[in-house]
Amino acid sequence: MVEQVLAAVVALALGGFAIAAWWFAMFSDSDWGEAAREMLDGVFSLGRNTIAVVEPAVGGFMLFGGCGLLTDASGGGDSFLSDLFFIGCLASLVVAVLGLIPVRLPGWMYPEWHEERRWRRREQAEWEAKYGSDDEGDGETNR
Repeated sequence: MVEQVLAAVVALALGGFAIAAWWFAMFSDSDWGEAAREMLDGVFSLGRNTIAVVEPAVGGFMLFGGCGLLTDASGGGDSFLSDLFFIGCLASLVVAVLGLIPVRLPGWMYPEWHEERRWRRREQAEWEAKYGSDDEGDGETNR
């Protein structure tokens, strides 16, 4: 039982790290985000969809698996909760394997798209701060 709890804690820690690394790689321009993108594009790259699909799926697999181990260690091995964690773990594993297939996904699923969007917003904010804006934010230009 102690080994099962220890394995659950390690799985939860690894899953949390994987989800945090994915979040920084997708949505942050900080040094942590750059490091996560370089790490996931370099040594750990498994193809086009590593950051977009594989990384969060592996994190979910570890998180669901860790929660399932904790549920089993507490004596709830035959409960609905244990079955729910098993289904989540299995679904995450299937998504991770499907993420290895090099299909093109929508642009918003890739970190480059988010990075470019943040860059455009930053440029727009700098331009508006420098020159002002008559735009009311409706998306149309002044005529």
